[in-house]
Amino acid sequence: MTDKEWFELVKSETDEGWKLVWERVIAPESRSQRSAELMRRYSITDGDLMGMLYDEMIARRKIDLYRGEGSFEGWLRRYVRGFILNADPNKHGEISIEGAHADAESGDEAMAIPVNDRQVVMREVWDMTHRCFQDLWSSDPERAYIHILKTRFHLSSEEIKDFLDVSSAANVDQIFSRSVKYMREAWPRLERQRVHMG
Repeated sequence: MTDKEWFELVKSETDEGWKLVWERVIAPESRSQRSAELMRRYSITDGDLMGMLYDEMIARRKIDLYRGEGSFEGWLRRYVRGFILNADPNKHGEISIEGAHADAESGDEAMAIPVNDRQVVMREVWDMTHRCFQDLWSSDPERAYIHILKTRFHLSSEEIKDFLDVSSAANVDQIFSRSVKYMREAWPRLERQRVHMG
């Protein structure tokens, strides 16, 4: 099913469309390390998330803000993540989602990370970065070496060429570019594996 087809099913409030929202958005996000910890802290359930998302998308017509830029799944997950990160259970016992919208002027992730939750987010990011690097190392140690020499030790391509005896600095740049691409592609794959295992 394409994003456009899924979008139309969700917008027309079909069971099929919203079942996919549950399976591909609500369930995985609520099991991610960052979200699960905050949900426990704020006593938010999967049902709360589904209710908030339905209310935002259908009752408030926020679904019309989706412009097809990026995946529909990713766009919905930003909303869910925003609900969780901006939850304020001290407001009359209700969860506040103000400022948690994907169309917020402040930008990309639809919310600012609260300072008290930054450690949770950083721990999850570090864990996933480490897993991606392990995956890169297993698949191609030379690429992994070049990646770490560039990003951690800030060596120039010329220095890495001499250090690892690579044929040219241009080759170092090409290998580094492929390592970045590999890790970007590995992230969602490893995240899906982690969610299924958890």
